Amino acid sequence: MQFDVLRPATYSVPPEIKSVVLVNNAFPYNPEKAHIASVDGEKVLLDTIRVDSLASIIIQQLKEDFDLRRFFDTVYVDTTQYNTFKSGKPYKPLEQSQIINICNQYGADAVLSVSAAEYGSNINVEDMGVEYFATMDVYGMIYWRLYDGYSTKALHAKVQRDTLFWSGVGADVNASVSLFPRIKDATIELGHYLGANYVDVLVPYWEPVERKVYIAGNQHFVNAVDWLNKDNRFEAEKLWGYVYAHGKEREKGRAANNIAVSMEARGELDLAMEWAYKSFEAFGKVGFMLNSEEMRTSKDLYLDMVRRQRDRKKLDEQIGGGK
Repeated sequence: MQFDVLRPATYSVPPEIKSVVLVNNAFPYNPEKAHIASVDGEKVLLDTIRVDSLASIIIQQLKEDFDLRRFFDTVYVDTTQYNTFKSGKPYKPLEQSQIINICNQYGADAVLSVSAAEYGSNINVEDMGVEYFATMDVYGMIYWRLYDGYSTKALHAKVQRDTLFWSGVGADVNASVSLFPRIKDATIELGHYLGANYVDVLVPYWEPVERKVYIAGNQHFVNAVDWLNKDNRFEAEKLWGYVYAHGKEREKGRAANNIAVSMEARGELDLAMEWAYKSFEAFGKVGFMLNSEEMRTSKDLYLDMVRRQRDRKKLDEQIGGGK
């Protein structure tokens, strides 16, 4: 069975923050020694490849994803470069007066700044005897700060790191890397990726999950599938409940698992957790060696139900509801 579950954001934005301004406060990065190639163990420092627009690319992508999620009432983008070679320094925070001025200019409640944007790449080529095998990693590090527009205090800080990866093979060195993107293009792609991923730090998100449903074992399981196909979970649950009450331990484990999945799908997390534990308990009486996969499935389901129960409080804080 496949459906989406709502996961909470990493950080709970205070509910009074309805609008935010995205700001580039990253000191210009000089990737002088950030791009390295290694061919058969011999390292070569590549020419400096600059992507000075990386912070702006990340901010624009984040703006698009914020708008899609509709979590904030309004998201603004300030195009001013606040941390320059002339007057700035690496990791310099926004000044109190800057935060106040930015929020006043846009009528916003908070400022979210990119406080650092660093990147680099590694290309590695190895002679495998018959052909050459090559890999390319393009990595980035972004430092985020969220400021309250009224107190000007830093509410949250986050270091975000990620890497994009490519691989290739060929008869010679050039052939093995021929399908790799240019490092500059790959870095731009990384910027979009970083912006799209950071949104989950501040905004709840839907995550697709797959749950195992047992459809065989005896006639009751087969009949329950017919009810599911008719979109009638309640009749299916009655049949699984009968199996749990009268079946053998393995049948009990499978039936309890199915009830747990059905309960979760309709938002009854308390009951889903209870039945997931009953499933794990029943499979445990059969013995791990006889049904190790089923025990792992029921254990994973139970642990995820515990996680979802724990996440409920955060979801209540973030959107006012946890189901």
